[in-house]
Amino acid sequence: MSGPASVAVLGSGVVALSAAIAFRRALPAAWVILVERPGDPRSLLDRIGAATLAIDGFHRAIGLDRELFIRRTGAVAIHRVTLNGEPLGAPGAIPHVEGVALHQLWLRNLAERPDSTPRWAALTTPGAEPFGVRFDMPAYAALLAEMAAALGIARGAAEDADLLLDCTVPGADWVSEPLPSLIAEPIAPGGAEGETLAIRDGGVDWQAPPWGWQLTRGAGLPPGRHPKPRSGRTIALGEAALVAESFDGHALSAAHADILRAIALMPHAEPSAREASEYNRRTGIAHRRVLDWARARWSASPSDDLADLRAGFAARGRIPYRDGDPVTPGEWVGWWLATGVRPARIDPTARALPTDQLIRIVENNR
Repeated sequence: MSGPASVAVLGSGVVALSAAIAFRRALPAAWVILVERPGDPRSLLDRIGAATLAIDGFHRAIGLDRELFIRRTGAVAIHRVTLNGEPLGAPGAIPHVEGVALHQLWLRNLAERPDSTPRWAALTTPGAEPFGVRFDMPAYAALLAEMAAALGIARGAAEDADLLLDCTVPGADWVSEPLPSLIAEPIAPGGAEGETLAIRDGGVDWQAPPWGWQLTRGAGLPPGRHPKPRSGRTIALGEAALVAESFDGHALSAAHADILRAIALMPHAEPSAREASEYNRRTGIAHRRVLDWARARWSASPSDDLADLRAGFAARGRIPYRDGDPVTPGEWVGWWLATGVRPARIDPTARALPTDQLIRIVENNR
């Protein structure tokens, strides 16, 4: 069977534009039309210019030059993040020394030499990958709109398209999560270098100069996910599939990942139940992981998976591999150590090194 000959994209925000461009690139012979829907004022995706480093991979897939993205949106990579004054550790892979996870050596040093142990973030900062990318969201939307026009993506009505990409808002089948419903307003950024997060009872002040946002609990979109984002000829993307803002860019990156996954599992004109099931299985795993991350960030009641992950870290500082987790082990370790979680026991691998070697490792990595 052939792929879809026509694709209609419902929406008007960055996810709709991204999806239209990506499917136009993937299906050069298909008719791709953007069916504009008014943007929801409660949307966070269209207000906050933030993404993880995965945005670079998405831009390569749609042919958006990195330098053009930076020039048009003022995009900057964030290398330093502080949470209520406490620096967060690097977000990438957990560093290892002599085959031992660096944070395990740090925990041992903290237990044995508390007065001579630097903050965890001080050991992971040098040469670490950025926490993500921050940019001007309206400028990004304008850039994507120009790309869509240059690719010949028309605007009109959905009619009888073979494939419908719904990039609007949550529908009736929504599975809600115990997370705050948020609204976002711009605020004047502080002058601190890097990004700062100040969490309070009502929300968070998120500043990544030259941008600043205030997230507060209010009448935002309901946090949660679509149980079956692909059904028949329709695929839900963006906030029609997942609402889980965790104030660091994972929300937009999850939407981009869903678009690329939908293309990788390219639906036929008459998709089979197996194809839809596989897309929903993979997407469901990724969405649950992002929601776990949001729960951890907002101190919401944990899912069973998150409770197990946290319990394992609290016991021995281990972060087991989780299939489809877009959150890196380094992000989990950095968050929990910065929020005061200390494992009850030092991992035995960290005790295998002689004390003098441990001291040299800590001193050389700070």
